[in-house]
Amino acid sequence: MDILIVIPVVALVVYGIVKNFSASATLAIAGMVLLSAAALLGIADILPVDKTTGFAPFDLFELMNSVFSMRMASLGLTIMACGGFASYMSHIGASEALVRLAVKPIHGFKSPYLVLSLVYLVCVVLQMFVTSATGLGLLLMVTLYPVLRSIGLSPASAAAVCASPAAFEIGVTQVNANFAASQGGMDITEYFLGYQAWVTIPMALMTAALHFFWQRRCDLKAGYIAADHVGATDAAEGEEEKPKAPAIYALLPMIPFVLLLVFSKMMVTSISMSLVAAMLISVFAGMLFELIRTKNIKESLSGFDKFLAGMGAVFGPVVGLIIGAEIFAMGLKHIGAIDSLLGSAQGLGIGAAFMAVFMAILIAISAIMMGSGNAAFLSFATLAPDVAKSFGVPAVSMLLPMNFAASMGRTMSPISAVVIACAGIAKISPFELVKRTAIPMMGSFVLGMGLHLILFM
Repeated sequence: MDILIVIPVVALVVYGIVKNFSASATLAIAGMVLLSAAALLGIADILPVDKTTGFAPFDLFELMNSVFSMRMASLGLTIMACGGFASYMSHIGASEALVRLAVKPIHGFKSPYLVLSLVYLVCVVLQMFVTSATGLGLLLMVTLYPVLRSIGLSPASAAAVCASPAAFEIGVTQVNANFAASQGGMDITEYFLGYQAWVTIPMALMTAALHFFWQRRCDLKAGYIAADHVGATDAAEGEEEKPKAPAIYALLPMIPFVLLLVFSKMMVTSISMSLVAAMLISVFAGMLFELIRTKNIKESLSGFDKFLAGMGAVFGPVVGLIIGAEIFAMGLKHIGAIDSLLGSAQGLGIGAAFMAVFMAILIAISAIMMGSGNAAFLSFATLAPDVAKSFGVPAVSMLLPMNFAASMGRTMSPISAVVIACAGIAKISPFELVKRTAIPMMGSFVLGMGLHLILFM
């Protein structure tokens, strides 16, 4: 009975998200439907007896209230602070300063496809500090794309490098990474250094190598010879000219990462540092830099409003999505669908490794269909701890491959914001750009799954 109810509800959820309905509302309503069905069938009460309001329909909203309270007080605040931090660093030009500084050394190399590969690795590092996939893509299209075009690379090859670094959502300020760490019961520094880095470093090297061969092959197949186009001057469009921030501003996005690394279990243990506090320190340092640069107290202090506005902007699409996904996951658990799924898997002799691969592929396909890594990952990640527990493995065994599958799937989606934005500036089709990113992403995904199974399963 539970499966007969769950299948059409899940199908409607997928349909709604693909059709661009509000993912948060769709997931929350679906969860409420499943919770109601579980209560009506006598499978499970919506709330425990000691917490019930005495009226089942009110219990649904009391449950939602408890999820809001729990998430807003901890993970929600962290993720909103990440959004505010990214917004403020972009506002003062610190993100752009970091990108300019990072891509400066590429002028010393001659082979355009070698430059492409090396630049890609630099950009993967940059995404730890510029955490918006679309924001980083646009920054690279403004700063890096014209340089790559000038050394002879085709528009599609140059845009592919700009659109794909965010396929590796690693680092302490990434939304999905923070959510994965929280679901895995560990702090973000432990998740990053103990798990992510071991898999994503080889994956990034693989992706850079595949970019070298795949972009060159695609260009040659299209009759494009890089040597014949050296000195191309078509600049990226889409951003107004504005004064560039001083190079020292490039240090500001790195402050949270450095603070969390230094004041962690691996280095200084006598002092503790939270991610939100580290980002606030960086924001206030940025306000001091702005005061020195502009000599205008009012203008420098107004930057804090940008931080707060960035926090608010993240609440709906990200924190709201987490809350909706949690209610949906509760509905699946209450009606017994998760137990049925796990029981069937174990009855068929399916092991933890197979389940990890299956869930990663599910997330990747969802991200391609939705055009969003966050929507895909956050919708299913709340189920990972229960799945992992049933197989007797740590939650991170399921969460890590799901994490990188979500961001890689987004990079292969022609409807993702970063792909559309980069393709538009390069004046090519999003489908042409996805053709250039798909092979490097798929090759890296296979390597990543293999490494994960060897190291952590």
